[in-house]
Amino acid sequence: MREITLEFKKIVGEGKALGRNEGKVVFCYGVLPEETARVRVTFEKKNFAEAELLEIIKPSPKRVAPKEDHYLSCSPWQVMDYEFQCETKKGLIEDLLYQTTKETIRLDKFYAAKKTFGYRTKIEYSFTGEPGALSFAFHKRGNFREKYLLPEGCALISPETNAAALRVLAILNGLKLSTADLKTLIIREAKNPGSRVAALFVKRQDIELPEMNIEGLDGFLAVYSNPVSSVSQVDGIMNSWGNDFVTEEILGGKFSYGFDCFFQNNIELFEEALKEIRAAAFKCGKLVDLYSGVGVIGLTLRDLAGKVYAVESSANSAKYAALNASANGASNFEMVCSLSEKTADGLFDGTDILVLDPPRAGLHNKVIKRIMEILPKKIIYLSCNPITQGRDAAFFLEKYKITRSAGFDFYPNTPHAETLLVFERD
Repeated sequence: MREITLEFKKIVGEGKALGRNEGKVVFCYGVLPEETARVRVTFEKKNFAEAELLEIIKPSPKRVAPKEDHYLSCSPWQVMDYEFQCETKKGLIEDLLYQTTKETIRLDKFYAAKKTFGYRTKIEYSFTGEPGALSFAFHKRGNFREKYLLPEGCALISPETNAAALRVLAILNGLKLSTADLKTLIIREAKNPGSRVAALFVKRQDIELPEMNIEGLDGFLAVYSNPVSSVSQVDGIMNSWGNDFVTEEILGGKFSYGFDCFFQNNIELFEEALKEIRAAAFKCGKLVDLYSGVGVIGLTLRDLAGKVYAVESSANSAKYAALNASANGASNFEMVCSLSEKTADGLFDGTDILVLDPPRAGLHNKVIKRIMEILPKKIIYLSCNPITQGRDAAFFLEKYKITRSAGFDFYPNTPHAETLLVFERD
């Protein structure tokens, strides 16, 4: 693999820096605009190349020292001044929305994070090393075969969570377990008032663990996960100690979720997003919350609607949404466990407010088609991917106008953010 030295001009869509060498575009993480860097080409096509950073030769004044040596794997923007991060992120979102909608959409507000480290509510560690001397690891970005060692965990989650994870690792090393036995360790952390559960995903069903009552954890699960799959999927619960869920307090409500449920990763900014969503809502008869997860958005809006319907495809998340409705005294909240695109058509009829918070892939075509048939009075769309949000917004803009927009830096030190678009019928 060849090494080249070049100047990089700007940050583009995925958070990589873009430069040019001999007429070819070169992308690389960890480089800032106006920096000259020595890089190694890792992948090359006729018109572009991907590269990994070797050395910064001429640094930018916006560069700061990274907190971790594995930053390129977990948060490649650690080297970027935080104010510049927010400025760059806001610009990227607006550029991507323009590219996908062909309309100029300026964010009314961009919410910076209060904490740039220790903010995450979930961490997933893989393992490397020999039996008795295993270490936590992250896969190297763009190279699944190579790993970064994490002797102290990762700074994106709290020190308390990292300390608990290292206590688990010490037990696994005492048992002389190997990477052939173990897949990953996932820890979920509720920030307010504070609780944690860990799930150890193992590749063998005959592994016997001692009592896993770990300091700093409120629960621990041993989960069998088929070794054929690279994903940490739940193929069976082998054993559990303590809780298999955590409970988060958000804007006065209490919301529990299981170790394998989706939940937002930045609670302080999620509260700001919920306030923006609430400000965009109005007193109505029927509110439908698609991709609802454990029901947080729909439940925080329940007092504004005669009836709230929440739709979620994950059975465990739907279970917790129903439990959360009960815990928060929401008698007008109904949970529907279904794929949004397979939900019975009648559920959508008469919708006044439609709330959308889909995964990165955005909305299914059938969902967009149904929305354009029923034309709810207002659509409130929270997204973690401005590319798919913009693609979906292009359909809505045939009949709607955007009345409010905001960005939220849910993921400081990474290229990712959340975007809220509010649509009203023309």
